[in-house]
Amino acid sequence: MKADHRATLTRRQIFSPGLFSVTFDCPDLARAVLPGQFAMLEVPERAQPYLRRAYSVADADAGAGTVEFLIKTIGRGTRALERMPERSTVRLLGPMGNAFTVADLPRGARVAIVAGGIGAAPFPALLRGIAKAGLSADFFLGGRNAKELSIRARFDGLVPGETVLASDDGALGEKGFVTEALARRLGAGTRYARLYACGPMPMFAALAKVVGPARLPSEFSTEAEMGCGFGACLGCVIPGTEKPFIVSCSEGPILSPEKIQW
Repeated sequence: MKADHRATLTRRQIFSPGLFSVTFDCPDLARAVLPGQFAMLEVPERAQPYLRRAYSVADADAGAGTVEFLIKTIGRGTRALERMPERSTVRLLGPMGNAFTVADLPRGARVAIVAGGIGAAPFPALLRGIAKAGLSADFFLGGRNAKELSIRARFDGLVPGETVLASDDGALGEKGFVTEALARRLGAGTRYARLYACGPMPMFAALAKVVGPARLPSEFSTEAEMGCGFGACLGCVIPGTEKPFIVSCSEGPILSPEKIQW
């Protein structure tokens, strides 16, 4: 059940300028959150941003009572997190939304995880769950350049399979989009029981064209702009196929691509 938690910053890890993680002491949330869920974060005593911001929970340690978020500095809210001194406090409303599904897959099954840049945010926790379930996973991480792929360091030792890097400029890994790297492997005969993805909507649109013909069951963690996090403001609606709009925060953020109108 979601609740409003007071959390204390205990650690910050820098991957490259403007790309970092923050870890908070927040025992109740750490015990409750599932891979794929998110929290609405507020930096107290700040005039801006006015509203809380939604962040996927990257990892949680129930024993240590900590939750971690992977962050890219974009605006005032993320810049505040980047500069926040240790032992500062924030408010975390969560856990919010639904979670990735893993338990129904048989042991030994092989899955794919596709991340576009900071879309890697929800996957450390998912990879831990995948390993615990006895599954194999290939991790596809894409970005515009080597700097955007620096977040790969957070996944060292977590991937029970192949790690595939792709950069738009070819500076690191395969040249081109990460969706193309996946498509090449599917075309060569690689098969997966399920695909999990997170990234910008243009990546999802391209990915839907790959997984559809391959009949690959998929779960997309959508990155819609969220104002409230629980379906009241309707700021995060996504065009749907079964109805005009899907409210991403309350019906997702994990959605199958068949439900989204591309």
